Amino acid sequence: SLSWLGFVRLLLDDLGGAREAFEECHAVSAELGGPLMRGFALSKLGLLADAEGDYAKAIDLHLEASDLFAGAGDQAGAGYTQSRASMSAFCLGDYEQAMRHALAGYEGFESANHRWGMTAALCRLGFAAGALDRFDEAREHLCRALELAREMQATSLLLHALSGVGVLLAREGADRRAAEVLLFSLGHETMPAMNRQVAQPTFDRLETELDPAELAAARE
Repeated sequence: SLSWLGFVRLLLDDLGGAREAFEECHAVSAELGGPLMRGFALSKLGLLADAEGDYAKAIDLHLEASDLFAGAGDQAGAGYTQSRASMSAFCLGDYEQAMRHALAGYEGFESANHRWGMTAALCRLGFAAGALDRFDEAREHLCRALELAREMQATSLLLHALSGVGVLLAREGADRRAAEVLLFSLGHETMPAMNRQVAQPTFDRLETELDPAELAAARE
């Protein structure tokens, strides 16, 4: 319950409240819980570190949690934390590491047939591949993520994938189209803040580089 309380506060951008709940969750799980409970507690502290921009710390927490999940035989849990570590590495600019963690995340989710997780991992594979200038591969991953998200009616994942498309378009030099997609996806009311941060720097750059008239047209 403390884990979910902190997670909801995180989604509401209440970082102080999230920290309070996550740290209490971690203290309780360290005293009373088995490896799965400790893994969940650590992974949530990793999400908080991501939200606070401390991506190196976030990676350490996600991977420590991944080891706990893997040791307990929870491949989906291990996949989740690897997938989250991919986003942290991406935000640090270490795209090779982001790709490794995204692949590990996808494999973990696939082994458990966890479709939501597979879709999220495909988004992260798309982000990493695009940053490595592997544009065809990135487009393939993101298009598959869009298909799965639509099938599941998972709006937050659909927006995550769309923001990846926007980042990819910017990498390819289609700045006006990139701005249109990013303005829509990043500005959507159901876009989770923890997914927004991975694409926000690209839009911030476009906002300064695009002609004001082009930006206004993209916004319209």
